[in-house]
Amino acid sequence: MTDPRSYFITRLFALPLMVAGAFAQGGPKAGPLAAEVYVVRSVPFAQTLSTVGTLRANESVTLVPEISRRLVKVHVTEGSEVAAGDLLFKLDDSDLVAELGEIDARLKLAESVKQRVANLLPRKAISQQEADSSNAAFDILNAGRNIKAVQISKTEIRAPFAGRVGVRQVSEGAFVTPATPLITLQDVSRIKVDFPLPERYSGEVGSGQKFTFTVAGNGQVFEGVVTVLEPAIDVATRSLLVRGLCSAPQGLQPGGFAEVTLTLDGLANGFLVPSQAIVPSARGQGVYLIEKGKAKLQPVEIGIRTDDRVQILRGVKEGDVVATTNLLRIRPGLEVTAGKSP
Repeated sequence: MTDPRSYFITRLFALPLMVAGAFAQGGPKAGPLAAEVYVVRSVPFAQTLSTVGTLRANESVTLVPEISRRLVKVHVTEGSEVAAGDLLFKLDDSDLVAELGEIDARLKLAESVKQRVANLLPRKAISQQEADSSNAAFDILNAGRNIKAVQISKTEIRAPFAGRVGVRQVSEGAFVTPATPLITLQDVSRIKVDFPLPERYSGEVGSGQKFTFTVAGNGQVFEGVVTVLEPAIDVATRSLLVRGLCSAPQGLQPGGFAEVTLTLDGLANGFLVPSQAIVPSARGQGVYLIEKGKAKLQPVEIGIRTDDRVQILRGVKEGDVVATTNLLRIRPGLEVTAGKSP
């Protein structure tokens, strides 16, 4: 006689197997997954390029002496504004001035000799050779005086352009040489913005084109204008150096980091799909194409991005249907119908 408890346990374990068998023999199946879709079309769009750049002063120089001398007088205050031609530093020129005085005395004598020779030569009281020698002596002394005057002028270090000086590096009494930095001078009335441009966009940017940029710690959006493009592409980076100019640089400092946004000339035609349609794939980026009611994971190459669209360079064609919702539930080969996702 069979134990009732043994019979009950046997039936309990057999029940799941019977249910599974029922489903295997044609039980109810899940219906197609509903998802919103987008039909791929070629549309014109403005290309916006984002890159990074460096702020530079309109003009910048580190002042150094041209000759080795002792610094006798500092005429500039650190951090002050100076005008072009202002005297900033004075070097010792006492020996040069003394030598110039000697040359002037000899030059005066040579000039009087030259005048006497000019009076005697027509009367043949002296030879032509003597006259030529006196004239040459005068010219040599005059040239020597000009050289000495140039040397004296180099003891005065003046501002080559208007701007703001920085921190002074030397003090009065120091012996300076052409390798000694004295002070920096920068014109920050306008700011230059240097930024790289990818090679493929080199033909779509020109002089006079406007751009915007921001800097860290400053919420203001600044405007600039492209002034020059480097005529050659950098071999290492395959990019083109572009320089722009900002005419209203309030609060900007040379050397700063800038995030540049540039709208390229003209409109481009291309495939744009909603940003949410892009899904990661084993080979990079992909989209789910809906073909004959089934999903297919299609690898794509993407280009630029707008606020809500992504450019597809390769992988789709005109008229393709792309899923934009329920992407986490879609799998390759799954049946999908166009409609609102639950």
